[in-house]
Amino acid sequence: MNHLLVLISMFAVLACGNDNTYVNPVIEGTVTGFDKEISFFGINYGKQVKVDSAGNFRITGDSIGTGMYTLGFTMLDSKKVYLKSGTVLKITIDYPQLIAKNKEAVTISGENIEETELLHELDMNSPIYEYESMADYKKYHYEKVYAKQPDVFLAEQKSKLKETNVLIDRFVENHSTIDMDFIEILKLEKLLSTNFTIGHYHKMIALYMPNEEIDVPANFTNHFAAQIPQDDFEMFKKSTQYKSYLTNKYAAKMYEALSSYERESLDFYKAQVDFLEKCTFPKVIVEDFTNGLRVGYVRSKDEKVKTYLDSMIQIKITDVKTLKIHADFKANEASYKDGDLSPQFTLVDIDGIEVSIADFKGSMVMMDCWATWCAPCIEGLPKFNKLKEKYKGKNIVFLTVSIDDNVKAWKKKVQKNSDDILGGIQLNTSQNENTFKKDFRVQGIPHYILIGADGRIIKRSAPHPGSEELYELINTNLK
Repeated sequence: MNHLLVLISMFAVLACGNDNTYVNPVIEGTVTGFDKEISFFGINYGKQVKVDSAGNFRITGDSIGTGMYTLGFTMLDSKKVYLKSGTVLKITIDYPQLIAKNKEAVTISGENIEETELLHELDMNSPIYEYESMADYKKYHYEKVYAKQPDVFLAEQKSKLKETNVLIDRFVENHSTIDMDFIEILKLEKLLSTNFTIGHYHKMIALYMPNEEIDVPANFTNHFAAQIPQDDFEMFKKSTQYKSYLTNKYAAKMYEALSSYERESLDFYKAQVDFLEKCTFPKVIVEDFTNGLRVGYVRSKDEKVKTYLDSMIQIKITDVKTLKIHADFKANEASYKDGDLSPQFTLVDIDGIEVSIADFKGSMVMMDCWATWCAPCIEGLPKFNKLKEKYKGKNIVFLTVSIDDNVKAWKKKVQKNSDDILGGIQLNTSQNENTFKKDFRVQGIPHYILIGADGRIIKRSAPHPGSEELYELINTNLK
């Protein structure tokens, strides 16, 4: 779950004021069917929360200010709450039902919790509950939303936004003590969300109605621009979605200036650093993009790029939290490197049979770590399948390792096996007690790992299937 803390800037929290009467909020919770730490985070706050043997947890502290926070269980399963002075939130969570998208999975009660009650009510109206899994939601709901002519699509989006605002207004009428700053931010975020959906119409319509020539109105791009505040850096500190809106605006300008460079190459990053030194962007945007060099370091597999970015991170970044995250990541890297003996593991396959890495002693092992909700993972599966076919009969074993917490969705995907891309050994990390993700540092997917016949790591972050670099690695080490 630690990887969730990297994403703390993706959720909103208001800064705590200097009111001496501020009473620290408290969350008293119980979660069943979940025995890991819970990630609790906001825009400038993040911590891991331990759950006791009975599933109980408690969150409070002086540094928890007024605002929106998230209780995170996985990347996909979380619950938003709003805390303010005097909030005592009592929450019960049936985790298996949460991942099954059961509306009865979460119950809340307590004092000064009107905002969380509204968030919960809005959540219950989400169309995701119409589907069995996130994979089904992405597969079927997006087509339902986008496969329409522009005028029909736009009218529906505006109608849904209006319905949401009516629901919010009615709730406010019946809750006189609700925080109106929260309501302002909530309505803005709903507007931004709709703006984003409309802005993606031109991409999605090509996917869902490829045989029709559709003239997409120019105003679909940033459709609500006149209603969205521009360069409001107080709101930037309060709302994650608004922060994303502004950073995307400036990122588009930066990437246009760097368009002659191959993205994520050494020359690209050198040009980016030079651009950020000379541009006239607001200081807070420059700092945000500079802090983002750390993400480039995490993503890169090129040692020259990583060396350069590491030096720039040490020179350019002043944010203490970002530097600590970077230092922790590097320490983690150093503790698990190419040439080390592979961590041992035992996972459970689609038929409920335990499979251990030791079962393949003397053979090279290639692993594809993926999940049903990860679009790039799904896109990469056919290439992984072709890799298996290419080396059929050779001394190499291919393991497809799902990190899905929703085992039911994983089994459904594998058993359906559309396009015949999920054959062979199918494993899942959530069916038994194991430390696979921690031991192999699976912090993002798709993630590929190549292990030699001698049991040592050849490449802890192997190239993607289909690349010449991967073929060369396999051919050189295959015995």
